[in-house]
Amino acid sequence: MQTIFQPEMLADDKKRVLELEKMKKSLELQLQEMAKTVEKQQEMIAMARRDPLTGLRNRDGVSEQVNAMLQKASEGTFFIMDMDNFKSVNDTYGHIEGDRVLVRFSGALRKAIDAEDIVARLGGDEFVVFSPGFKDKHEVKAKAQRIVRQIERALVAPGRLLRVTVSMGIARAPRSGVTYEALYGNADKALYAVKSDGKNGYQFYEDLDEAGTNGANSTRSQISLAEITMRLREKKMEGSFVVEYSNFEKIYRFMERNLVREKREVQCVLFTLDDDMEADDIALQRQLEHLQHAVTTSLRKGDVTTNYSSSQVLALLMDVNKENAEMVVNRILAKYRMESGEDAMKITYDAEQLMASEDIIQ
Repeated sequence: MQTIFQPEMLADDKKRVLELEKMKKSLELQLQEMAKTVEKQQEMIAMARRDPLTGLRNRDGVSEQVNAMLQKASEGTFFIMDMDNFKSVNDTYGHIEGDRVLVRFSGALRKAIDAEDIVARLGGDEFVVFSPGFKDKHEVKAKAQRIVRQIERALVAPGRLLRVTVSMGIARAPRSGVTYEALYGNADKALYAVKSDGKNGYQFYEDLDEAGTNGANSTRSQISLAEITMRLREKKMEGSFVVEYSNFEKIYRFMERNLVREKREVQCVLFTLDDDMEADDIALQRQLEHLQHAVTTSLRKGDVTTNYSSSQVLALLMDVNKENAEMVVNRILAKYRMESGEDAMKITYDAEQLMASEDIIQ
């Protein structure tokens, strides 16, 4: 049996190994601390770019991110939107309720957009969405309707009488700009046109005329009253009087202040497509059109109707009591089911009689 002897490690070598191990551990600790510091800095940067109330991106960094996307592929859609009547919510219910509305708005916006979209709250009630890549106008319209639909449902609150809707301007790249700044500016002009035209809707910048309006209004020359009334009578009116919601509200107030005190019965009816969010936007739009047609053609020329939302129609029935109003509603529902066939959705309705406003009672 042979024994092998190994020389013991010299004391200096042992000392050097220990020092190297200590240096290694020290470097590892330093690297860990540096990694934690970098992580904290990144978290702070991320937090600085987030809106503390809604959790969405804020104004910082959005333009750089959108411009970077546009440099890779100069195609995309820019949406800018804000809430109608938001100041009235703050004034009537306070800023705490206003903050709750903003949170619900942002949550609905998240649900309505796609995973690759950039969404941000720029401040106040102003929000933007950039959707990269090519989408034809029909797809963009469907997306705008989906956003409006989600927000309308999210902002319904029991006990809050004020109606909060959304106005939206849309600019498409490259047609309406190839930078964030250009798209923002043009979408903002389209938003202004929506606001000027009664709010609660969306507008493409490319559809504006050179004056920056939607082309609905034009300069009129002075003419006589006889010519004006003759032109007003030229258009034959069939069915109910269809108006935008802002005008419907004025008519409602007029009836409340004047016609009701003359002991004329007026019923207000709200029809709602009950789709439970399962139907796609195109199908919902088609059914809304069927409902609109059934309502307007079933009513008389003295009645007034309007679209309240992407799934609701409002009607004012003149000189009709509650019993007769139910008969009218049943006639409308039957006509809707006949026109829409197998694709018919469930429709719920609510009705109430207009009462004289307080200033008349007093």
